[in-house]
Amino acid sequence: MQHKGCFFLLPSKKNTGQSVGTVRDSTYHMPMKKLISSLLIVSFTSSVTLLPVMADSLPDLGDSAQTTLSRQQEQALGDSIMSQIRMSRDVVDDVEIKDYLNRLGGKLVAASPDPRQRFEFFIVSDPTLNAFALPGGYIGVHTGLIFTAQSESELAAVLGHEIAHVTQRHLSRSIEKNQNVMLLGLAVLAAGLLASRSNSGQITEAAIAGSQALTIQGQLNFTREHEYEADRIGIQILAAAGFDPRAMPVFFGRMEKTNRLYDNNAPEYLRTHPLDSARIAESQNRSAAYPYKQYAENPEFHLMREKLRAKDGSAVAQIRYFESAINDRRFNLEAASYYGLATALFRDHQFQKAHQAVVQARKTLSHPLLESLDAQISLALGNKDEAVRQYLAALGKYPNHYGLHYGLIQCRLAQHQPTEAIKLAQQQIAARTSNGDFYALLAEAYAQQGQESAQQQAQAEYYYRQGLLDEAIIQLQMAAHAKNNDFYRQSAIEARLKNLQEEQELVKKKGS
Repeated sequence: MQHKGCFFLLPSKKNTGQSVGTVRDSTYHMPMKKLISSLLIVSFTSSVTLLPVMADSLPDLGDSAQTTLSRQQEQALGDSIMSQIRMSRDVVDDVEIKDYLNRLGGKLVAASPDPRQRFEFFIVSDPTLNAFALPGGYIGVHTGLIFTAQSESELAAVLGHEIAHVTQRHLSRSIEKNQNVMLLGLAVLAAGLLASRSNSGQITEAAIAGSQALTIQGQLNFTREHEYEADRIGIQILAAAGFDPRAMPVFFGRMEKTNRLYDNNAPEYLRTHPLDSARIAESQNRSAAYPYKQYAENPEFHLMREKLRAKDGSAVAQIRYFESAINDRRFNLEAASYYGLATALFRDHQFQKAHQAVVQARKTLSHPLLESLDAQISLALGNKDEAVRQYLAALGKYPNHYGLHYGLIQCRLAQHQPTEAIKLAQQQIAARTSNGDFYALLAEAYAQQGQESAQQQAQAEYYYRQGLLDEAIIQLQMAAHAKNNDFYRQSAIEARLKNLQEEQELVKKKGS
């Protein structure tokens, strides 16, 4: 496969830390011809740098004539793309939201045809109705799709469908059919999300739009076959995981109605996942084969959905939205609307009003998310001891809740009690497989103690769990050169550094 001439956009180093606007849905409604031409004629500014996709970013997948894309190559490709996407400020980085989505996804994966496949689920802050799967088990969901879903089973239906795309290796098969188009499309998708950190909205729009046009073009020959198979297996996953299999055709019906409202500009999900009456009818027939029963609704879905909504856009606008919804009683779950209102008020630094909204939510629902937010409010008001008391009391009732443990460690750091924070962080790291966020807190605690080498060790583990292998190695190399390391720490650092460097070499070989 020839890689020369394949390019995508990255922010230049001098702009890496700058904060700018987000990708918006105006991109998604440009005509196909304009999408491709925009990618080709976009004017480049000093805020971006042209880099060869394959040479500098994505792994070499070999000659385009090969007929098999190995699982190792597929994983290497996904890891490379995801390391770029993680740098985008459009990826939602909220520990409670991430924990919820990955617990939900994990429940579905356990019921899938390939439960050993590694998956990671993430949310992109974007109002469009979209979800997508990347090679290597990475599944992204737009906030717009979550806002459209009316139950956890409907969100699970979308995740189950995307999981099926991965377990059936639809992306791999598509890439094998047309590597040049598919790889460029995936690479530019990553670049477009990353470019949202730069100051050029034009570049972001062109990158995202161009990637979608190219990816769709490369997948057309597989679309119908793959979508029907993903529907069939997705419904099986839903039922096996304890969700309502009828949620899939229900959500399809809602999307079809949305499609009519959009006229000729269909939501992106319907462009990459074409929907017709035959497909809806087949999903209805398949789901109807399962015995009918009532499914208890999980309030956590509604709480998370309203938290996402409260964090989207202007806090003032969202306060008005929730106040209106509560006054008009337009909600799926009253406590969730009060929780969303409290989150928006918290964002707007109206802490006392936020506390009152939590109090209202508690009248109809007991949930650790409410306790977590109320403790955050106390901490924001400067009541550190009260916040610790609240976290400890809540953990007495909900001992395994991710957000409560995370918040308690943050409180200990705010109290400048790094020794206690280190102990708590290490306990959570030992108890959890998804523990990257706790390594970040551990690094902060070591920084408070002035233990630079230990801080770099912890930071390396955080980077490693973010898929940033090169950055993790750099941190360990700096830690290895510290002058105050004792024998045991130095040995541990060198052993871990050797391990990651060997993994780095293995990744390069797998991708070649």
